[in-house]
Amino acid sequence: MVDPAEADLITQLGKPAELTTKTVNVVGEWAFVYGTIHGPGGTVFDYAGTPFAEAAAHGGKSRTYAGLFRHDGSSWRRVDSAVGPTDVAWEGWAGKYGAPQQAFALPPD
Repeated sequence: MVDPAEADLITQLGKPAELTTKTVNVVGEWAFVYGTIHGPGGTVFDYAGTPFAEAAAHGGKSRTYAGLFRHDGSSWRRVDSAVGPTDVAWEGWAGKYGAPQQAFALPPD
């Protein structure tokens, strides 16, 4: 389940990155993935050279990733995702996409 999330992350960033997952919740055909973005080899990720560089330079990006995926019978497809959210970007995804609310449960820090 992590592979489609990491592929989505790299596509949006336009450069190599790794995702260390903190949460992978699968509920039926739905999956929610939440984790930390790293550079290659586990280095601190630098947004320079990405479409998010300007926002990151002004404190508008975190180093987290959240993605909602749905299994279509043969593979997991991205429904929505947030790269570097500074808020709870997935808060409305259950209602917007019909995903079960329990998919979005995060463990306590």
